[in-house]
Amino acid sequence: MGSIDAQTTGPTKGTLVIVGGNDRDRLCFKEFVKLAGGKDARIVIVTTASSSSKDFDYVNHSQVKEARASLGLTQVTALHTHDPIKADTGKFIEPLLKADAVWFTGGRQWRLVDAYTGTRTETAFKEVLARGGVIGGSSAGATIQGTFLMRGDTNGSNILIGNHQRGFGFLRNVAIDQHVIPRFRHFDLTKVLTDPEGKMDKSHDRAALLGIGLDEGTGIVVRQDKCEVIGKSDGVVLIYDPTKWKSDTKPHGRYQPLWHGAQYNLRHRKIIKSGKPPLPKSTHRPEGFYKDIFMDGGVNLSSRRNLPAAESMGLSYELYAGRDPDEQRELFIGNALDENGVLLYPDGQPRFRLIYVNGGGATAHGKSLELAGRKIFRQFFENGGSYSGSCAGSFLSGRNTNEKSEPRLGYLNIFPYNTLTTGIKQTRVGHAIPHNSPLLKYRDFGGDYHVAEVYHNNGNWLSLDALKSMKNVEVLATYDHPKHKVHEGAAIWAYKKDKAAGRVINIGSHPEGITSGERLEMTEACFRYAIDGVGTPVLKGQLKNGVVRHMNKRTSDKNPEHTRIGDLQYHHFSFDISNQPTNVEIELSGEKGFDLCLYLKKGAPAFRSNADHAQKTQGSAKVLKAKLPPGKWFLSVECVTTVKAELDGSRGFFNYSGNTAVLNGAAYRIKFSTGN
Repeated sequence: MGSIDAQTTGPTKGTLVIVGGNDRDRLCFKEFVKLAGGKDARIVIVTTASSSSKDFDYVNHSQVKEARASLGLTQVTALHTHDPIKADTGKFIEPLLKADAVWFTGGRQWRLVDAYTGTRTETAFKEVLARGGVIGGSSAGATIQGTFLMRGDTNGSNILIGNHQRGFGFLRNVAIDQHVIPRFRHFDLTKVLTDPEGKMDKSHDRAALLGIGLDEGTGIVVRQDKCEVIGKSDGVVLIYDPTKWKSDTKPHGRYQPLWHGAQYNLRHRKIIKSGKPPLPKSTHRPEGFYKDIFMDGGVNLSSRRNLPAAESMGLSYELYAGRDPDEQRELFIGNALDENGVLLYPDGQPRFRLIYVNGGGATAHGKSLELAGRKIFRQFFENGGSYSGSCAGSFLSGRNTNEKSEPRLGYLNIFPYNTLTTGIKQTRVGHAIPHNSPLLKYRDFGGDYHVAEVYHNNGNWLSLDALKSMKNVEVLATYDHPKHKVHEGAAIWAYKKDKAAGRVINIGSHPEGITSGERLEMTEACFRYAIDGVGTPVLKGQLKNGVVRHMNKRTSDKNPEHTRIGDLQYHHFSFDISNQPTNVEIELSGEKGFDLCLYLKKGAPAFRSNADHAQKTQGSAKVLKAKLPPGKWFLSVECVTTVKAELDGSRGFFNYSGNTAVLNGAAYRIKFSTGN
């Protein structure tokens, strides 16, 4: 690890609170106040990073006003200057000499460096810690606390190693990044710590640096050499330790996630206590499906573990965010426990209403699925499941990119056209919602039909010319990015092949990580339109009077009309009643250990919610008797039995327990008979 001087260490005395930005619910700031001594603590808020403008109201900064008004703090002082000469005076530092705590607001970290480095003010900051006080900060106020100053270039925050490289060093031999999850900065600290272009100043011992990447609404509390993850329950902190990397370590293997409540020893670089990622919040069960959404963040993708749009709409979801190709293969393609894979029922019907695919490497992920895995994805779509992807996920659904004539190896080709590369990297673009967009059925986007500041990084689009030759394609949103080729081209689009297939919704940018506002609303509307586009229920066949129908085949038999039923699945049948009201008897006999229900509906497929007649008692044997008027009747069998799902945070996927035999289906037989 290097010399003792090169070890990562925290403050000898005092406490650090380091927050990744957008602490919307003030969970981290409230913890900072608590550590400082409560509402009567003497707190100095340094607002310098927020702006370079002379006209900016630094004294009445929004965080200063909120601290006083909303949080009831009684002794808050705003401190600001851009003049290092002023910062080096005794009068300027007077509030710091009595302060219990100091908080640095967000903005641009280099402004803090230019104003305070080498001055009496910087010394006074460190003296607050030395007497046991608290120093905290969010976003720029987080990065400034490390030794190496990441994103410190005056020409833009996208420059990782710039013309300002030295922070205040409250936390020694550390480089700190913020907003890492919603802004897809997962790999930026890797670039800093490897420094392939040799931009880092030689005064830094690069080999000894530890990287800390902070999610929004998430922070760490540091006392001496130990830190603990605080903030929102699904927040994550990524630890980048180059001493553990090998030359062939993949990008996703170069960071270690710490979840809420985790504790970590910075000096020894070891986990003291493992935090646990939360389960998705919703338990909603859609009729006819196991759950609403399966999120694929697997091999060569971004490993996202929460989906704000699903949570805000109360939709149930599971995910895979692992990095093991063999593990991924078994999950999607199947194994002895679940021979049809997580996405499909035993008869090949979609088990979820929607697959959502993260950003990352489209081709690499598609190849990691192998031919058999890509076939599963296509079967899911062809049999009625919808698909949505952002950036890489959008590319993956297509045929190829740009003008390439042959289908690309690794792509799914469920969107049967090429998409275009934007060439726009790590920036934010506007999205305009056309007045005829189906998204307006779900959200109004503030009435101006515009969504601003959507993060974009090498995503895709469709040009107006390309759209002219595409069938069954709808433009849901266009790029608002003047003076660029993508302007007014399709940023989000939908494709539906036919009634039986699902709906594809491709999103060229990255709105999916946002937890509030119009970017969240746009993702919600996309998911809702995708889910509303699932295929129509499939009839297993028409029942004949007095004839027993056996449903006992397995997936491997490739006989879906007679295959077993999966967990929370419906099997649909029909029969006709002619001329006059007729007494009917439905006999259901199923495999023991499973709960099966019966439903009848005239004129449309039957579900628990719409049934004219139902038999819902516990067990697998049922008899339903009813006098039915003439017409076409639909009968459904529902398998109520399901598995217990629990997220394995260390491996990034759900483990199933309970009656897992249902994954391979429950066998049953059914008979329809008429009486007098």
